[in-house]
Amino acid sequence: MYKGINNILKSSFSLTKDIFFHTFPVHVNRSYSYMFLVHPRNNEDIFRKFPFLKYFPESFVTFFSHNFWPVTVSRITGLVSKKTGKPIKGYVVSIPMTAPQMLKNRGKALEQMNKAINMAKRRGVKLIGLGALTSSISRGGLDLVDRHKDVNITTGHAYTAHNVTSNALTLIEYMGINKETCKIAIVGSAGSVGTTSAMIIARKGFKFLQLVDVLRKHIQVQKLAEELRKINPNIDIEISDTVETIKTADVIITATNTPEALIKSEHLKPGAIVVDDAQPSDVSDDVLDREDVLIVEAGVVHTPEIHSNFNFGLKNRNDNFCCLAEVLVLASEEWDENYVIDRATLEHVDHVSSLGKILDFTIGAFQNRKELITPEKLEKIKYIIKSNSSK
Repeated sequence: MYKGINNILKSSFSLTKDIFFHTFPVHVNRSYSYMFLVHPRNNEDIFRKFPFLKYFPESFVTFFSHNFWPVTVSRITGLVSKKTGKPIKGYVVSIPMTAPQMLKNRGKALEQMNKAINMAKRRGVKLIGLGALTSSISRGGLDLVDRHKDVNITTGHAYTAHNVTSNALTLIEYMGINKETCKIAIVGSAGSVGTTSAMIIARKGFKFLQLVDVLRKHIQVQKLAEELRKINPNIDIEISDTVETIKTADVIITATNTPEALIKSEHLKPGAIVVDDAQPSDVSDDVLDREDVLIVEAGVVHTPEIHSNFNFGLKNRNDNFCCLAEVLVLASEEWDENYVIDRATLEHVDHVSSLGKILDFTIGAFQNRKELITPEKLEKIKYIIKSNSSK
């Protein structure tokens, strides 16, 4: 009982401070250097921040999430400047709209994002990182940069693509999958993360790549295929507008901005590896119960000594999402210009990944929203893949 009351009081105090910052355009605290902008995936995420809302009707929670102003989620601790060695303060802010609400009302979502950035500027912030759907809703930051010329913005796409492909490549090597025959599918290939991931895969010399996206993005996917053939003239590319075609893929990278799960159990063959970067997840709950496929959360970076001080649903305290990790890397460098706006390039990927190595950032332990992946599970999938290849 006392714990519940304490949570309510803490939430109310945080709420009061955010109301103050939103209402009064004063510079109360200008000691923060960076801000990471997120949003709730669903109502459960809202309850993590404001547990007292569990006791209200769903209609009220919906109204609250659609109309309330941005709120401070947590302060990030542990990051230091590479130049001075002094602590660099940052924090996480969430707009209240859930993923489905943002996609239904993009104008309202942009309005909320602008409010969050204005609040951050009053706290002295100079670097803004866009998390989850805030990047795609703002067209990769294009709808924000002209309005906020006094701060720098990055989408996190470069470090995300690096982390996504690092997960896939590490698992391919561990499982002993032949690079010459491995078929990789990218669902959401027209998006920034999907596009950059495809370019990294092509540069690594893989032979078979399947690009999957909705039919209205077919021209974008065709242009991507042309670019990939320039990077790797020997690559065999298949273009598809339906997720059912991934049934033959050995490794699937998912990076869409849809609020619902696209990958169902019937879409995956035994031994399939899914590297899921989507927030909300592209993978249906029933897939996580299968013992003959491997589902890995692609967006997890191990960031030693750095804590977001909020439960993002990750399995280790020193783990953070890779879009946040990109902001951390740039903040440690005291970066003073926009970084990745709209699309990331391979140059961005190489640059930010090299900076991440200096901070000892690595891919997080293999996990998904259900569990940490055990060595036994990895070995079981490895055996299935080996059995399939011998048939």
